[in-house]
Amino acid sequence: MNLKKLIIFAVVITALVSAVQIAAAVDEGIDFNASLGIRENLFLNVGKRVAVRIAAGDAIEGTIVRVGDQSVQLSKLSGRDYYDAIVRIDRIEAIIFKAR
Repeated sequence: MNLKKLIIFAVVITALVSAVQIAAAVDEGIDFNASLGIRENLFLNVGKRVAVRIAAGDAIEGTIVRVGDQSVQLSKLSGRDYYDAIVRIDRIEAIIFKAR
């Protein structure tokens, strides 16, 4: 009898944790304002995951940590564990983000 209650409790807790994670992922939408520039849109989305396409054509994907006057810091780079990047804002051609 106690084992059955323990299993049901574990299933309920797992379901609740999953629901919280899904809600957090849905809430992470990007704030985009077409009337603002690249720097301002990056600033609005500090803490969110984006990819930036730079003038050389490469895309760098990571989480926006800080936005300065001339550069942006991206952390948790895709495919590069333990690396961050500092990208010059004037070299960014596009901000790529998950919209749906």
